[in-house]
Amino acid sequence: MSTTPDKLVERYLKHLEVELDDVPRDRRREIVDEISGHIAEARAGLEHETEADVRNILEGLGDPAEIAGEARERFDVQPTPPPAPYKPGALEIGALVLLLIGALVIPIFGWVIGVVLLWLSNAWNVRDKLIGTLFVPGGLGLSVLALSLLLASSGGGTSISGCQIDPSTGREFNCIDTETTDPTSFTDVLTVLLVAALLVTPIITTAYLAHRLRRHPGAAMA
Repeated sequence: MSTTPDKLVERYLKHLEVELDDVPRDRRREIVDEISGHIAEARAGLEHETEADVRNILEGLGDPAEIAGEARERFDVQPTPPPAPYKPGALEIGALVLLLIGALVIPIFGWVIGVVLLWLSNAWNVRDKLIGTLFVPGGLGLSVLALSLLLASSGGGTSISGCQIDPSTGREFNCIDTETTDPTSFTDVLTVLLVAALLVTPIITTAYLAHRLRRHPGAAMA
């Protein structure tokens, strides 16, 4: 489906507004209205408007980025300097470390301290803090506990007795008890997958928080 002339104009003006984002609002509105007026005047002079005609009008006005550049020079708008690299402090580093291994260093309380540090820091937004709190509570401490329980329960199995029978008396003798386990049982597979998820998730969560700390320092306090 071809793009209508009105859609072309709307897209062009939106692009222009984006490029003029750092220009004062009143000046930005003035420039957009001026360009919009030129477009409307040129379209009014067309006898039979086509999409190609509108494209030619927009191309004649120039690229929105160039128009915005000229506006910055005209109104002496200084470019916004790039933000300085963010250096995490002891609060953020402590939160990351304790969220991951705090429960191993100080059972239960180590991870809780990490959560408190996470919520005290301004380096993450609310969504990041919820992710750090909920995935996985206890960090690797819970993962190690689940792994220990799995190893402890894996020692059991099904007991099978094998005996010889005396033909004359019908009594059993030389009985040997053996234990077997079924490594392919559905329950065992689910348990292994759960423990694996508990081991991997805290590491992924900590990596995510570290990534957010580097790329979006305290930005969105939402």
